[in-house]
Amino acid sequence: MTRRALAVLIGLGLVVTAAIAVLVVLTFGGTDRPDPPGTDAGYSISPIGTGPADVAVAVMSGVFTWQPAIQDSPWNALHAQHDRLTGPMAIAAEHPPTPAPKPLPEWAAWARSGDTITAVVRPDSEPVVNGNTAAVLVTIAQTVLHANGESTPYFTYTATVDVEQRSDEWRVANYRLGNSPR
Repeated sequence: MTRRALAVLIGLGLVVTAAIAVLVVLTFGGTDRPDPPGTDAGYSISPIGTGPADVAVAVMSGVFTWQPAIQDSPWNALHAQHDRLTGPMAIAAEHPPTPAPKPLPEWAAWARSGDTITAVVRPDSEPVVNGNTAAVLVTIAQTVLHANGESTPYFTYTATVDVEQRSDEWRVANYRLGNSPR
């Protein structure tokens, strides 16, 4: 076999190998579709912590965050937390109060403007736990978020939040507001 014939055979072998490689990649290679986004559908994720302070903070944030454009009164915010409540708070969250309390003076203006009142709640100390009950001292700071992007501080409260452990879950039973300096 001459050198030329050997070179032709080697060249043909390389072309055939390259063609097979291309066919394998096209047949078994990736796809043109992007990878699907990740999901946590198979996992249970608790939206809030499970300790008394975590529950008190989350519930009180919900109770004091209001959307006047879609809620009739602050009671709607309380009602939205009903599955995390027990005792007097759970009873109060079941049905709107009758007669309805006098509306907040700003409520109608907030509703017309599309404002939202947000509450940031922070614990002020470690919870005082006594068996299946605990008292959590918190500060609640409400801010009016205006539709134009501006914000206005509203009220800041201190509160003692009473929580009870029911079926291995802490739930808010009651709260008492302390001061309310503006």
